[in-house]
Amino acid sequence: MKRMLIIGASGMIGRALAKNSASKYDVIGTYHNHNYKPDYLELKHLDLTNFAEIEACLDATHPSVVVHAAGLTDIQYCESHNQDAENVNFRGTAQLAAFCAQRAIRLVYLSTDMVFDGGKGNYTEEDNPTPINVYGKSKAQAESAVKSVNQNSVIARLNLIYGHAEALKKTFSDRILIANWAQKTYGVYAGQVRSPLSLEIATRVIRELADGDQTGIYNIGGGEAIDRWDFALKLVTFIKLDPVVIEKAEIPMEMKDKYPVNTSFDISKAKKDLKTELFNTDEGLKLEYGKYME
Repeated sequence: MKRMLIIGASGMIGRALAKNSASKYDVIGTYHNHNYKPDYLELKHLDLTNFAEIEACLDATHPSVVVHAAGLTDIQYCESHNQDAENVNFRGTAQLAAFCAQRAIRLVYLSTDMVFDGGKGNYTEEDNPTPINVYGKSKAQAESAVKSVNQNSVIARLNLIYGHAEALKKTFSDRILIANWAQKTYGVYAGQVRSPLSLEIATRVIRELADGDQTGIYNIGGGEAIDRWDFALKLVTFIKLDPVVIEKAEIPMEMKDKYPVNTSFDISKAKKDLKTELFNTDEGLKLEYGKYME
């Protein structure tokens, strides 16, 4: 059985991937702050800013493939902690990619739609990154590093994730459900167009890329571009919640120019090269939450 090392296995995507890959791979994961002690994989502590620790982790685990799902992802945090974002998201990733290349280890790097400025939407893999926030800049720099130092690597840019997450960090859709359970309202930033991606579909794509020999970049999103607000309306309708659980919210004034308006993806390349079907919103909501409606 091949061994998969998931960097960031305690995070939203890493945890889902670890659970969904345990039957096919000998899975080992890393955590930084949140050791949830699962019974289906071994977890090791890893600090991405400690290069010696990265190298030691690879040498101790001997993976055939590494999925890099860790990083600082909060846009507002990264804006006020510029150096942390650079050290973790860029420099840590660059060093990991180099160490993997030295050991002939395949690397699947998870990036983001935030590498684009949101000025036009429907972005393809040929569009040059033009980030407008620190988070996006650090991820764009990491993409360049991965491509330049590891030829056996593939970059999966993921769009807005929704679905049921077991990790401490929750998806956009789960946060709405949690607000409803707490009898609170959830503020949704309207006027932001994304290509929302089911968490389950995301893990299927990542597993396919881990198994395959694809290289370069893939934009991975759902099968339609939709405003965050319209997506939230579809969610509450599907779950049969009172629509008052959501309300339109304003992006903080100091952050208004840091949130891209339209980072939807053209997913033609992924649809052509990959077997995993990229669901539209209705199909994805049924996949993620349909079982709870039966």
